[in-house]
Amino acid sequence: MSGLDELAWGDESAFLYVLVALGLLLGFIWLAQWRSARLEALRKRGPLPGLLDQRGVGHTLVRGALIVIAAALLVVGLARPRLGASESEVKALGIDVAVVLDASKSMMVQDIVPTRFDAAKFEIRQLMGRLHGGRVALVPFAGLAFVQTPLTSDFQVVDSYLDELKVEDMPRGGTALGRAIEEGLRALAPEAEEDADGKTDEALEAIAPYEGAKHKAIIIFTDGEDHEGEPLDAAQEAARRGIKVFTVGVGTPQGRPVLDINDEGLVVGTVKGPDGKTPLFSELNVALLKEIAQTTGGDYYHLGTEGLGQGLAKALGDLEKAEYASTFADLGEERYAWLVLPALLLIVAEAWLSGRRKRRGEVTT
Repeated sequence: MSGLDELAWGDESAFLYVLVALGLLLGFIWLAQWRSARLEALRKRGPLPGLLDQRGVGHTLVRGALIVIAAALLVVGLARPRLGASESEVKALGIDVAVVLDASKSMMVQDIVPTRFDAAKFEIRQLMGRLHGGRVALVPFAGLAFVQTPLTSDFQVVDSYLDELKVEDMPRGGTALGRAIEEGLRALAPEAEEDADGKTDEALEAIAPYEGAKHKAIIIFTDGEDHEGEPLDAAQEAARRGIKVFTVGVGTPQGRPVLDINDEGLVVGTVKGPDGKTPLFSELNVALLKEIAQTTGGDYYHLGTEGLGQGLAKALGDLEKAEYASTFADLGEERYAWLVLPALLLIVAEAWLSGRRKRRGEVTT
C-alpha cells in the first residue's frame, strides 16, 4: 500500500497547457508596457490622462500575476493529481488466465507417472490454489480447440471440468497448437467480429479493452507436438494484444510410444508409424514451446518426473502484483480540488482589483 502515498497523475498530457499560462504571462507584460506607453503619449497632448485610471504598471503586474498563478494551478488540476486512496471496493482482484490443456493421445504417454495428461491436471489444480482472486478459463484441445469453461472466479467449476475431461472424448484427433492459442485469446479478450459488409461490431470493440483484468496470461500444458495450424502466428497475435503466453512442456526428451485408446478409454495397443509396424514415439518439442513463449514475453517451464517447480507460480505472482499496483493507482484519491479552488479564488481577486477605479483628481476647466 506504500505506493498509494506517492503522487501520481491521471492525465499527464494536460501539462501541455502550461504553454497557455506562459502565453498569459507574456501577454500581461506586453499589455503593461503598451498601457504605459499610451498614457505617456496622452500626457503630452493635454489633461486627458487625469480622467483615466492611474494605477500604474505595478497594479497591472499584480493582476497579471494573479491570472498566471491561477492558470498554472488549473493546469496542474487538469493533470488530475492523485495522492492517497479513495474509498472503493475491489472484488476478486487478480489476473485473467486461460489454461490451455493438450488432450491429444500423445498426452497419455506414461513417461511421467501416471500419464502426462494426469500430471498436467494436477499442476493446474496446484496453480489455481496459488492464485489470489482473478478468473480462470479452461481450453482443452487436440485436433480442435474449444472453451470448456469461460472465465470464472469459481475455481471449483474449473476443477470439476478437469475431472470430467478425458482424451477419448475429444471430437477430433491430432494436435492443433495454433488453434489452441487462438481459442485462449478468444476466451481472454474477444475480438470485434465483422459482419457481411465487412463492418466490425463497434459495441464489442468498445467494450473488449475494458473487460476483466489488465494483465492476462495464457498457460499451455502440452508436449509440443503440432500437426496443423500456425502456432507462431497465433503467438504474435497474443503479443500484439499484450497477452503473455507461458508454455509448459509436459514429458521427457526421450519420450515413449503413443498409446492407442479406444472410445471406452481402454488402451488397445500403441499407435504405429507410417510403416504400420513401428510404434510412434512422442518426444517433447522444447524448441517450439520456447519460441512461442519468447514471442509474447512469457517463459517456458518443464513438467517432468520431478514436477513443475515454482517458476510458473512466481511468474503469475508477479503478474498479480502488477495488476494490484495498476488497479490501486487508478483508485488513487483525486486531489484536483486542492488546486482548482485556490485558482478560482485568485480569479475572483483579480476581477475585484480590475473593478476598482482610482483617480488622481478631477480636471478643472
